[in-house]
Amino acid sequence: MSAIAVKGLVFQVFSLGLFLLFSFASIDRSAAEISFKKTTVTYREIDGHKILADVYRPQDAKIRPVIVWIHGDALIMGNRDLEKSDFLLAFAEAEGCAVVSVDYRLAPETKLPDIISDIKEAFRWLAGDGAKQFHLDPRRIVVTGASAGGYLTLVTGYLFGQNRTRWWHSMGWAI
Repeated sequence: MSAIAVKGLVFQVFSLGLFLLFSFASIDRSAAEISFKKTTVTYREIDGHKILADVYRPQDAKIRPVIVWIHGDALIMGNRDLEKSDFLLAFAEAEGCAVVSVDYRLAPETKLPDIISDIKEAFRWLAGDGAKQFHLDPRRIVVTGASAGGYLTLVTGYLFGQNRTRWWHSMGWAI
């Protein structure tokens, strides 16, 4: 690919990002507070420590695509709380999605492989009990995060992208 083609691709991606940013800038942020119900669940327990997820979804039985939010704060602090991040909830409502915001064990007490293990377990829960309990479509998932959560989002794509077929089949998913 030539340098000119690469610049064009970067411009297209940047333009798309600006378009999306301005398209959703007018979303009514208070709407998500009215129609979403928040439910906190334990998706994993290790040595008596419960690892939690918050599920936000409309109060209906429709099967919804899922936006998974992974919090940031350098892997050493932070939590799944979205109460001050209403843009994501407003976006999810506008697009007809549910949101699952997950916690994970924090460093330095927990090393990176175990943190990644928590994220993997969150997806295992999401594909099984979580999908059934909350009427979620585990075949339609978007993963996003901020800071360290962005890093864990990248790790998620790497883990499930490289061996996607094998991993998805182990989860009972058809491709």
